[in-house]
This record gives sequence, structure tokens and C-alpha cells, in this order.
Amino acid sequence: MLKASGQDNPHLLQQYPFINYEADTLQLANPKSSLSHFFSELNNLTRTGIGTINIMQIGGSHIQADVWSHQVRKRFQSDLGLNAGRGFLFPYKLAKTNNPSYYNVTYSGEWSGFRNAVLKHQKTWGLSGVTAVTTDSVSSFKIEFKPDETPSYDFNQVKVFHDTDSSGFCVDVTTDSCYSIYTNHELGFTEFKFTSFQKQIEFRIFKTDSFQTHFNLYGISLENDDNGITYTSVGVNGASTSSYLRNQLFNQHLLTIQPNLVIFCIGINDAFEPGFCAKCYENNYDSLVSKIKEVSPDCNFIFVSNTDSYYKRRYPNKRIAEVQQAMQNLMHKHNAGYWDLATVMGGLGSIKTWNKNNLAQRDLIHFTKSGYELIGDLMFSALIKAYSSYLCNNTNQLQYEN
Repeated sequence: MLKASGQDNPHLLQQYPFINYEADTLQLANPKSSLSHFFSELNNLTRTGIGTINIMQIGGSHIQADVWSHQVRKRFQSDLGLNAGRGFLFPYKLAKTNNPSYYNVTYSGEWSGFRNAVLKHQKTWGLSGVTAVTTDSVSSFKIEFKPDETPSYDFNQVKVFHDTDSSGFCVDVTTDSCYSIYTNHELGFTEFKFTSFQKQIEFRIFKTDSFQTHFNLYGISLENDDNGITYTSVGVNGASTSSYLRNQLFNQHLLTIQPNLVIFCIGINDAFEPGFCAKCYENNYDSLVSKIKEVSPDCNFIFVSNTDSYYKRRYPNKRIAEVQQAMQNLMHKHNAGYWDLATVMGGLGSIKTWNKNNLAQRDLIHFTKSGYELIGDLMFSALIKAYSSYLCNNTNQLQYEN
């Protein structure tokens, strides 16, 4: 059981004097109702040990590498003991782009990758915003978690999101422990169930009819029956808010997740665009929120400000202030939470200090592994402090409900 208090997250060591720890709080549009659905579900889960909560974090390259998001995932699943499996992911190596480090992807056959962030790419995208395509009628790919990684993931059910019409190749698994195969044409996935838990999985792509011409892979969900939290990270290098509005199958695939909480971290690429329009940026977020609410009406949202960054390593991106204001507007409009990461970092120009301390890379945009892990710890701390306040402010109501 999670025992939350008003104290700082004990996993966060205040070792960097340039970080604004006082600003490391989650601002809420309404302290009583913002995030109340998520916090109530979290309280029920930690109190009873029964149920599953789905969290989804969406962004660009900061999230595709899945270091920041995986750090938060580890805090929930390992430190708090709420591991309900890995859930939805993408084997980015198939699409010829960088893959998270804690699982390996190997494959045979010829594959191509398409990202929603690349304007010249005209493809169908699902939830992940990345599509891996093969026209090789005899191909395969394998996903394997590294043995020493924490948390440990196993699964007894897998969903493969792909084209399920007559034009697409078929998909199968190579293990003998699979006892059930079911294709959901409405939501666009093939589901495999196993008699035992797996820690790796290999898929075989094959052709059964002359009309079949390709295989489009949109993502994979690795599932089990455990109670706890699944934490989906959706990231695409170079993605802006408008990129995700290109995902034609976004809602279709989201129906299989139905998130309780969505953490938005899209914006740094918007702010680098020459014709950046703060109102357009805000409107794009309104559209994304609406799409998610169509699937999950009770979903709560957290908006995260851009990280501090430099343009061409020479000019601080002052548009960060416009993004911060837009995020605050969105917080109030959608009764959401807001985490001002830029201020927590130390404000305008602070990424240079992060770079000097080996927390940010030389491009003054991206972070090192240690930097992303620190951001993950800071965000988790802000979440837990907000949850502590919720428990304190709703003690009587929660006792009545229990």
C-alpha cells in the first residue's frame, strides 16, 4: 500500500543547487476536482490492491527514447509495487529509428519506417505515430526485454495492431504456448493468448493470398492479468501537436487502453517552428483532448511546459513563455494539472547549466540519460505531492466512500 504524505518524494535527492525545487509542484485548476478521478482510482488501487490504472505520456523525441517516461514508470511499478505490465509499445528499430534501451528488437526481411512528424510521409498512423511497413512476404521480428532491467515484465496476452483487411499479410507467433488467436477487425488488432507467461516474443509475417501486398505495423500491447499501473509512452522524434492530429487510427487504438491520466509533453517542436502561433498550438491541444475524451470521458490531464532550449545552440528559445501561458490556459479550460518544467529547470537559459553538469547534451535541446532520469524523478515527486494533498483534503469523503 502506498503511504503518501506531504513530504517530498524520498527518491528525489536535492543535489543540484540550480534546480528550483520549490517550483516542483503540480498546479491544479481546481484543487478539489482537478485529477480527482485519477487520484480516486489510485487511492482505491493502493488501498485494496485491486484494479488497473492506465497512464499515458505523449511527446516528441524526449519521450521516444523512453528514459524520462520509463523513470516515472519505474517509480510507480517498482518502488510503489504497482506493476501491471508494460502495455502498449512500438519496436522502433523496425522503423529505422532509435529504440528504448531496455528492450531489444531484432528482425528479418526488409522494413521501412514512417513518422507522423515528417510532412512528406503520407501514411496511415495509429496511436504510436510511427508505422513500420514491409512488403517482404516472409519476414519476422522479435521483442525481448533485457534480463537485468527493472521492473521486470512478463505477459500472457499480446495485441498486434496492423491492417486487418484482405490486403494485409498475416501475423503469427512462433511459440507453442499460444492457445488462442483472435482478430478484431473493428479495432484493428490480432490478439494472441498464451498458456504461460512470456518475457520475449517473436512474430512471423507471411502471405496467404495473392491479393495481399504489405504489412503495416502500428504498435504492440504486452499484457497480463496483474493489478496495478500500466504506463504507456508515445513519442515521435520531431513531433508537434499537429503531428498527432495526423494519426487516423488514434482513437481506434486508444479504445484498447482507455487511459485514466494523460500527460502531455508536446510543444518544443511547435515552438521551434518559424511561424509558431500560440493560439493554434492551444487549439491543437483542444482537439487532442477532445479526441481522448471521446474514448475515455473521465480521463484527467496534465500539461507539461517545454524544457528550456536553445535555437542552433546560440539563441535561447524565448517562445517558452508563450507555451507556458498556453499550458496554463489549457489547465483552466480542461480542469487539468500543469507542471512548469521550465521553471523547475531554472528558467530561461538554464539548459546551459544542465549541460555543464552532464545532464543535457551539447545541442542544448536534448538531455543525457541522467538528465532525463532526473526530470522523471522531479515529475514523479510533483505527482506524489499533489496526490498527498488530495488525500489530506478529502479525508472525510474518502473515509465515507470506504
